[in-house]
Amino acid sequence: MSGDEESARAPGDTLAPAAQPQEPSPLRDPRFRVFAAGNALNNVGEAVYATALPLMVYDLTGSLASMSLLAAAVPLSLVAGPWLGSAADRWGPRVLVVPGLLVQATGAVAMNLSVTAGHASTWLLFGCAFLVALGGSAYLTGWITGVPSMFPDCKVRARGTLNSVFFTTTVTGPLLTTATLPWIGYTGLLWLNATTFAAPIAVWLMGIHPPRQRRAPAARPRTGHGVREGWRAVASDPRMLTITAVHVVLSLVCGAGLQALLVYDLRHHWHMSSAVSSAVILASNAFMLVGNLLVAQRATFRPHLSLTLGTVLRTLTLFLLAAPLLPAFLGGLVLGALGQGAVLSTMVMMRVKYIPQDVLGRSSGLLSLLAGGAALLSPVVTPALSHALGVRGAFCVLGLLSLSTLGYLRRTWRAWEAADRLPPAGARPAVADATSGGTT
Repeated sequence: MSGDEESARAPGDTLAPAAQPQEPSPLRDPRFRVFAAGNALNNVGEAVYATALPLMVYDLTGSLASMSLLAAAVPLSLVAGPWLGSAADRWGPRVLVVPGLLVQATGAVAMNLSVTAGHASTWLLFGCAFLVALGGSAYLTGWITGVPSMFPDCKVRARGTLNSVFFTTTVTGPLLTTATLPWIGYTGLLWLNATTFAAPIAVWLMGIHPPRQRRAPAARPRTGHGVREGWRAVASDPRMLTITAVHVVLSLVCGAGLQALLVYDLRHHWHMSSAVSSAVILASNAFMLVGNLLVAQRATFRPHLSLTLGTVLRTLTLFLLAAPLLPAFLGGLVLGALGQGAVLSTMVMMRVKYIPQDVLGRSSGLLSLLAGGAALLSPVVTPALSHALGVRGAFCVLGLLSLSTLGYLRRTWRAWEAADRLPPAGARPAVADATSGGTT
């Protein structure tokens, strides 16, 4: 739409958002199928690890505090997000993928050896879990920023499909844990995770990886300047500001602290065995996959609708979890997983759709830092609420916090509609560097 056409309309007129473009399915590309397969094998190991670790820590310690400490390793690793994103933007995503996998493998092997030797203190487990999480954050930053250049014709759907692959593996992981835990124990499951790091490295050796970045040498930017450019790309778009605010609140409310509390509640309050608890997590992850597919596999991406509906389900879940009835608790887990899948898929696809490629790494790193900071508070806030109000009371307070995001979504609707009429991120000119006259 031209500026003259926009100014000719009365201030109260409402324009329908421009038709959303459709992208071809990335599954038609054989390179994408191989890339997704390697990613999936690695994610299966991660899902086994994520399911087995809190159950193992509960059996070793019986302590919610210890479970929360281990759960904090992942959000704590996201503190490095802006620096990892800056590295991806400056030198290309290739510098993060394989090194990240090697750091993950180092942490996983160290944890496995300590558990096998019987010297697995809580703090040693936390240190190893942090290495696994930090390496995973580097690997994730690398391939996320590399997807648009690897699959430029379907970059948004490619990102959404990879997210679908991830959620599929979150179902496979608990399934494997449930089926094999009685036979190989926690140590066998942890060693299974360590072997899966070889799969994405094999895909890389096959030549399927982000292309080498060809960029003219540039002077090193002042400390923090590149990160600020990443924030400007987010702050200038009301859609990205909206998803950031919602994601930060949900990371605090539904983050690592809530996940640890759910496992603790299954074992301590509902008296479920490790195998049954793993089966419940499996069912929850299956509905998370459904929520993802409802968003990621549509030819037309409608982020505001999926974000709103997903947030409604997440909020309703927390109140159902507070009910002292097992059917309500299990129903809440199902609905919450459905909403979580929709929200997370919307978030990752919006980054690729609305953030310019040249600042995608820095912007994604900052968003991960904000969400990770909130998620890092989750293992502190949730146990404190549980201690003060009991588990059911903690769920109610978290539900009220989540409810606040719905009012915010409603207030930002008109600004979102206006932003939908702007050119896509890829069509915008590069952001000028006011100090050097170059571009970022």
